[in-house]
Amino acid sequence: MNVLHISPRLRPGGVNKLAADLACGMQQAGFRNTVVSPPNELVGKLTAASVQHHSSHNIALFTYLKELRRVRHLIQSTRADIILAYTTPAANLAWRACNNLPEEERPRLIGIHTTYPKHPGWAASLERCDALVAISRHLRNELTERAHLDSERNIWVIPYGVNEELCHPEYKPSDAWIEQWMRTNKEPEGTLSVCIPGAITPLHGLEELGPILMRLNKAGVPVHAYIAGDTARADKHYLSKLKKLYKNCKISDQITWLGYRPDLRDVICICDVVVSLARKPACHDRAVLEALSLGRPVAAYDHGVVGEMLDIFLPEGRVAPHDIAGIADRLEQWHAYRPYMSETLPYPYRLGDTIRSMAELCTSLCQRSKG
Repeated sequence: MNVLHISPRLRPGGVNKLAADLACGMQQAGFRNTVVSPPNELVGKLTAASVQHHSSHNIALFTYLKELRRVRHLIQSTRADIILAYTTPAANLAWRACNNLPEEERPRLIGIHTTYPKHPGWAASLERCDALVAISRHLRNELTERAHLDSERNIWVIPYGVNEELCHPEYKPSDAWIEQWMRTNKEPEGTLSVCIPGAITPLHGLEELGPILMRLNKAGVPVHAYIAGDTARADKHYLSKLKKLYKNCKISDQITWLGYRPDLRDVICICDVVVSLARKPACHDRAVLEALSLGRPVAAYDHGVVGEMLDIFLPEGRVAPHDIAGIADRLEQWHAYRPYMSETLPYPYRLGDTIRSMAELCTSLCQRSKG
C-alpha cells in the first residue's frame, strides 16, 4: 500500500513530528511512504528509514495552481492509495488535487487533527475527507461540535503515543548528567522538587504557582520549582510580571528558571513530580504524556487531554480546574508518600499503538474502496 503524507508543519518536537513517526513506523510495517513537507532536520531520519521526501513551499503557496499540479503529479507518480493530511489546508490541497482524477486512481483521504483548526474553510475540509482522526477524545468532541458534523460521522481517536524505547518508567539519566545537575541545583535533603514544563504564556497559569508554593510553605513542606520553558521566546512584560509576583510572594529563591531544555526528559526524571496549571482544556500535551510515561506523578487540572491521560495513568492526579488549594494538597500528600505508578505504558499511549491503529485505518479504507 502506498501512503502519501502531506505535512506543512513538519518539524522536530511536539505533535508536529507525528508525520515523520508515522511514515517511518508504517514503512517498517510494509507500507510504502512518501512525505511532502518543508525541509527540516527530520529529513535525514526519513531517508534512513527508506521514506521518500519531497520538499514543499510555505503553506501560503499551496493554493497556487503550480503547487496543485505538483501534488497531483506526486499522487499519480507514487500511485498513492491513501493520503494523510495533517492540517486543514493540506486536506483542501489534497482534495483539489484528487478531484479531477479518474475514480480508479483517486486515493482515500484521511484528515488528521492535532490541534484546533483555525484556517478559513476548515469545517468544509472535514466533509471532504473519507475519514477523520483526532489525537484525543476532547479534540474529537470539539471538532464535532464546532463543525456541526452529522452525529453519524465517525471520527477515529488515535492518540499520538510516546516512543516506548525512549520514554518508559525504568529510564534514568546518565550518571554524568546527574552529577552535572547536582553541581548546579543543590536542594536540601527532603525537598519536594517540582517540574513545570511548557511555554511561558498566560495560558499555562504560571501566576498560580505563587499561591501554591505559599500554601506548601505554610504547611511546612520544603519545595523547589523548576520552570522548564523557553524564556528567550517568552513575552518580556509577562516574564517580568511573573518574577515580580514571585518576589512579592517571597518565593523567588524557591524557583529556578531552566529556560529551553533539550534534555527535558532527564529534568522530568530528576524531579519528584510534574505540575500542569493550564487554564484552558488542551487537545494535546506532550510534556505531560512523557512525564507519565517516565513514571513521574503529575498533578493537573482535570480538563482536556490532560484529564483523559490522568484518568488512565494516575486518577488521583486530577484536580478540579482552577483549584489552587487542590494542587497544593496533592503535592503535600505526595511529599509524604509517593503514589503508585504502573511499570508498563498503557494502551493507547505507545507510539507502536499509534502506528498500528493508523495502519488498520488505512487498510480498512482501501478494502472498502476496492469492495
